[in-house]
Amino acid sequence: MGASLVDQYQRQARWRRWSEALALLPLERGQRVLDLGCGVGEIAGRLRQLGAEVVGVDANEELLSAARLSYPDVCFNCADIRELAPETVGIVDGIWASFVAAYFPDLTPTLARWSACLRPGGWMALVEMDDLFAHEPFPNEFRDDIARFYEEAKRAGRYDFEAGRSLAGAARAAGLELLHESVLADDELSFAGAAKPDVLEAWRSRLDRMGGLKAFLGDRFTKFAEAFAATLRSDHHSSRTRVICVIAQRPNTNATKQRADAISESSRSTGA
Repeated sequence: MGASLVDQYQRQARWRRWSEALALLPLERGQRVLDLGCGVGEIAGRLRQLGAEVVGVDANEELLSAARLSYPDVCFNCADIRELAPETVGIVDGIWASFVAAYFPDLTPTLARWSACLRPGGWMALVEMDDLFAHEPFPNEFRDDIARFYEEAKRAGRYDFEAGRSLAGAARAAGLELLHESVLADDELSFAGAAKPDVLEAWRSRLDRMGGLKAFLGDRFTKFAEAFAATLRSDHHSSRTRVICVIAQRPNTNATKQRADAISESSRSTGA
């Protein structure tokens, strides 16, 4: 029996460079922060250790149950982040969303909705991968398949496999001011040389979860998965996949401050 989804998510934390990303935040102790798509709560727990009042939000109750066990001093809510609004979560000082943006191919209006929950001057941190299958050496016979799969998934509104490159532009278009953009090193997604056994197993689990890719490739999926695994095992393996971190800020203007204060007061009076 393969590892559970919770086990897979918890295992992935070892390959992320979260300390580097968290060090870039304009985070202050006592700030109220939302962790959107919080999963098993790794980042929510880290933010709490840094002194933030954290609310983790995810739609997967299995992952949230694990998060509550691991981080009992963090509040976790089961909710659809597509419906995030200041009237329901109040006004916060910061928003963290890692590996979430790709699920919103039309990203700009999503970021505009999320930013409505930020106080004037509040920050938003986005981390997302770009070009998941950009690994070499990979058989040419599958290159067109990948390009068409990317296009089909984005057109259908399911997922943007090239979302990382769009983060900064979408944040600006949503009215946010860009504070930082960088590429994070990642030992699972963008490494060189042959994959270690645990990384290779993580990729097998990832591919097994990708029902959309299975449906798209049909009876060619098994051959694709074998070819991709061979690519990762190669001593000549290299990756063009990038993990991109963008930090932006809601402009601090009198008009937005007055609106935020009104919403915050309304939220307190209704107990939100």
